[in-house]
Amino acid sequence: MDDKKKIGCVIAYSEGHNNYGTSLQGYAMLKKIQELGYDVEVINYEKRLSFLQKVKFVVNAIMAGEWKSILGRLTIRWTIKRYPKYSAGIQERTRAVNAYKTKKLLPLFHQYVGYEALHEGSKNYAAVVVGSDQVWTPMSLPNKFFNLLFVDDSVRKVAYASSFGVSEIPAFQRKATGAYLDRFYRIGVREQRGKEIVEDLSHQKAIVVADPTLLLSREEWESEIVDAHIDETEPYIFCYFLGTNQNARQAANKLKKQTGYKIITIRHMDEYVPEDETFGDNAPYNVDPNDFVKYISSAAYICTDSFHCTVFSIIFHRQFMTFYRFAEGSKTGRNSRISSLFHLLGLNDRLYTGNIDAIKNKIDYTDIDIRLEKIRRDSLAFLESSLNS
Repeated sequence: MDDKKKIGCVIAYSEGHNNYGTSLQGYAMLKKIQELGYDVEVINYEKRLSFLQKVKFVVNAIMAGEWKSILGRLTIRWTIKRYPKYSAGIQERTRAVNAYKTKKLLPLFHQYVGYEALHEGSKNYAAVVVGSDQVWTPMSLPNKFFNLLFVDDSVRKVAYASSFGVSEIPAFQRKATGAYLDRFYRIGVREQRGKEIVEDLSHQKAIVVADPTLLLSREEWESEIVDAHIDETEPYIFCYFLGTNQNARQAANKLKKQTGYKIITIRHMDEYVPEDETFGDNAPYNVDPNDFVKYISSAAYICTDSFHCTVFSIIFHRQFMTFYRFAEGSKTGRNSRISSLFHLLGLNDRLYTGNIDAIKNKIDYTDIDIRLEKIRRDSLAFLESSLNS
């Protein structure tokens, strides 16, 4: 393999993590780099952390305001034991998602065990690309992975559609964040707020680029999902909620009552939500990432608080409504990526403000497609020029 054409990719990946958007954006990222003519390896890091390093990780997360994430990790085993039906469903979903990853992602993996091997391995690449997704959250700083601190100084470092996932970087991390950003050759971020953070904390300029899932056209995604295991003949409302906002469920039920359409939902994604046991008419667990996209592509209406569900709703010209998952103004919230996407495409009316009837207002996808094609073209040009040596 010609090392001059060998690109290392750092993507959000976890064997037990079943978020569909994470898998799909990772696949799209790799596919587009390959189409540019490069050999690609996914850099998989198996940590060997000391007890002290683990303690520092927890302390950093708490100081960064991410204590809820730590609490969630500590309680998930207890939840699984308490709700065996939920546990069985999650296991079924994990098998489906892992099968997708085994086919689409794992063949490109190169595993490095321990930080020293990771650092030495970075020298094998002409460039290392990190992205997309919320890879630069304050909680991830000490790992020295997604911020590419492990990559040798001699190797080009590129960020593509990387996201901080928050609207503010904690004060105690601002200097360190600026330091790792200054090591990058080019920085592409997923939202406007990310661009502002980069330019505020470092000497770098950043450009807002499209999420990798948007780099594939509707036709390309249709070819990906041709074998999806979905057979729905009646109109339906597809609901995909990652958060616990009950107003979103109530709005979807109101839409169901108005239209007479059944609700298909995917339950308990980021956490167990007790109320969801009685929400929806059909709640399948055996759903892989391509099935997820197929459900979106065929839905009459879509209600979601998910960024990637919103993205695919746009790609497939659906009638949809997006709900904020986090309180507006929250420094640790993840709303900015949706706000940025809507601003770029002129879709601010797709954000729920209390009237679910607005989901029926027709969207001018002719104008949206023109804007999207320009964003896609500019984003691919950024990626190509960042890798071209």
